[in-house]
Amino acid sequence: MKTMTDNISPAITTLALEDIPHLIECVRRCYGESYTNPMMYDAEQLKDAIVTQKMHSIVAKLENNQIIGHCALTFNGPQNSSPEAGKMMVDPDYRGHHIAELIAKKRIEIAESLGLPGFWTECVTNHPYSQHEMIAFNAKETGLFIGDVPPTFAMQGLQNFSDTRMSLLAFYLPLKDRPHDIYVPSKHTEHLNALLSSLNLQRNITNSEIQGAGETILKTEIDSEDQVANISVDHIGEDLIASVTAELKKLEALNIASAYLDLPITQEAAANAYMALEDLGFFWGSWIPHYSTQGDILRLQKIYQTVNVSEIVCAREQGEEVKKFVVSEWERVSKK
Repeated sequence: MKTMTDNISPAITTLALEDIPHLIECVRRCYGESYTNPMMYDAEQLKDAIVTQKMHSIVAKLENNQIIGHCALTFNGPQNSSPEAGKMMVDPDYRGHHIAELIAKKRIEIAESLGLPGFWTECVTNHPYSQHEMIAFNAKETGLFIGDVPPTFAMQGLQNFSDTRMSLLAFYLPLKDRPHDIYVPSKHTEHLNALLSSLNLQRNITNSEIQGAGETILKTEIDSEDQVANISVDHIGEDLIASVTAELKKLEALNIASAYLDLPITQEAAANAYMALEDLGFFWGSWIPHYSTQGDILRLQKIYQTVNVSEIVCAREQGEEVKKFVVSEWERVSKK
């Protein structure tokens, strides 16, 4: 174990290509081989993500070029307006020196320089530390992804559970609002209004009975490491349920743990589609403001494995309320 000093002063900067090997070393010190995104171990993939600006990577670097902290903004394609803020890690030997706070602050500066409306993130729920970091920057809880992370995921030096998949609490940090109309079932208006109020965002919420028209346009991505899949709906057509059912049949053959569905709630057919998707077992995961260039989405989820929700740790009452809502929705839809 190395001897630490109380006055380290790492450089807080964007990741240089020549520092990619040092970043991979940091990942291994933090997670061993258990980190669920294989890109973080692959120098070529990391280089491509940085060069194409799919990922804006921030690091804390010592004078000897050792990287002791990392976080990033990651875009899921050209239509993604509010990227994911994630990949946060701090070398176990340098925790307690506010490294996470320093790199998270730099990440906000970069998001503002890019003119982003905001960004969202998923915080682990086996401990409250990363949640406290987001709360300190005035981010708000917007959802819960139940059983998203496999039990093989392990953080060095922190409490880990090995008998159940870990859930992630979703947060959103608004930077610049772009008000627009959204369409959700009336039974969820109260919950969504509470979230809007907490984030101080403006939306006109409508419960439209309009059904989809034309052909559904969607794409499916599979993460075999995590055993999860994401169905992203670009256009809600009249054949939405048939299209999603066909996708689920293929996914279920792969023994996935959960499936997500991104529903574009700026489309008038979204409210009616949500109700129909419940009959397939989908329920509220998280509202993500400004996710696409078209506006907000609801990320719905369908769970295939048992999850011990009593192990979900929330940092404050607001998180507990979101957890209570999502778990109750899971239970309600499961009884259909």
